[in-house]
Amino acid sequence: MPSQEDGSNPAADGSNGEHADGGITKELCRFVAEANYAMLNDTHVAKLKDLIIDHIGISAGAAAVAESSEAFLKAVLALHGNSGQSTVYTKGKTFSPQYAGFLNAAFSHSFDFDDTHAASILHPGATAIPAALAQAELSQSDGKAFLLGAAVGYEITTRIGRALNYGGYTRGFHNTATAGVFGAVAAIAKIRGLDAHQIENAFGLALSKAAGSMQFLDNGSWNKRLHPGFAVHDAFVVVALAEAGVLGATRPIEGRYGVLHSYSTTSTAARLTDRLGEEWIFSSTAMKPFPACRMTHSAIEVVSRVAQESQGKSIEGFTVELSPGCFPIVGTVDPNKLQPKTVVDAQFSIYYQIAIAWLYGMDIGWKMYEKLGDAEVLSWCSKVKAVINGEVRDLEARVTFQFSDGTTRNEAIVYPLGEDEHPFSKDRVHGKFFGMTAPCYGEKTQKAIIDVIENIDKHKVTDLLQLL
Repeated sequence: MPSQEDGSNPAADGSNGEHADGGITKELCRFVAEANYAMLNDTHVAKLKDLIIDHIGISAGAAAVAESSEAFLKAVLALHGNSGQSTVYTKGKTFSPQYAGFLNAAFSHSFDFDDTHAASILHPGATAIPAALAQAELSQSDGKAFLLGAAVGYEITTRIGRALNYGGYTRGFHNTATAGVFGAVAAIAKIRGLDAHQIENAFGLALSKAAGSMQFLDNGSWNKRLHPGFAVHDAFVVVALAEAGVLGATRPIEGRYGVLHSYSTTSTAARLTDRLGEEWIFSSTAMKPFPACRMTHSAIEVVSRVAQESQGKSIEGFTVELSPGCFPIVGTVDPNKLQPKTVVDAQFSIYYQIAIAWLYGMDIGWKMYEKLGDAEVLSWCSKVKAVINGEVRDLEARVTFQFSDGTTRNEAIVYPLGEDEHPFSKDRVHGKFFGMTAPCYGEKTQKAIIDVIENIDKHKVTDLLQLL
């Protein structure tokens, strides 16, 4: 993940975002309007298919069993959101597109098992895929149109997120939501065929809907799960308004009160549009092996490996060194991190994740949260000390193991499993899908879903949705 690139926020008058061709917003909107399927190479398409399989797996699994899903659905029904013909995973196809997108996006983020993009510090698939899928169903699109819409949604989200950087979190915002609403707009607009002027108005309106507070960390609330849902729902609203001729704010990305200036303490316009349309930065999006905050993953890997190698050896404790960006999110000494009480607490606790990894290894999956309140796990949480090290890279974890015989061992992982430098295999992508969808789909349907996604460029989107 990059840190601040030019040492300053965008200028108050937006000059840092001015381009000779009219500005960052206009350039992004032209890209969305003019992007075509031929711009995606075989590697991009293959990665998109893996990401879609991963998204469907975790979303359908969460729709079926996550403790928040029933309440989300109940609220949508109370709002008459089931008055349409759009599909919600495992729930039928009687929903309006904005509420289908809302639920599918919220389900996608409910396990915190969805894909991550390191440079933008967010979950791009949680907004890009539900938005593209709902619009593709509404438009009766073919698979290539869906893939292009998803790719454009990913690209806009990750580029804006990369520009916001860690400063979005410092200011208290969740990049997944604040950047994701623009990506969702882009995905919908691309599939609907909006022109650049309409997309610019939609972006201008989306600025007033960009939201997502990190205050959920205070009590492990479900707000975070809803962030991408709100973004996709609101993207449908602002696209409809823009298509109807409603005027949106100019320069919503780079302006004085635009997203770069208002939503981050360290944002920069540098590189936001570099090689736009030539380099697709979303292709470095990683799939997660563990249902926990990505910032804990390197430590999980390190600790589980050393636990296997040190069987029978007594340990006194662990010291984990985290980057200055990661520590405030997973390493603070707040009571609900030191002794988590809710799933979200535990997902964002380096203490809990290390304790689980040492006791149960890294393949326990969602069952780790059945250990909430377990006295042994909580006692091991107290053996973990987290510290900031300015030399530690983002997503890196350095762990010192203090053994009872007085010896120590130092281990580190820079790139957690799933990054390009430490990639997922196709078997692992499919294995994760089968595991996540076991509660909701039979083996025949599981295999059919994977087959359609792997060949989605030769199918209509409805061929996929009828299976979901």
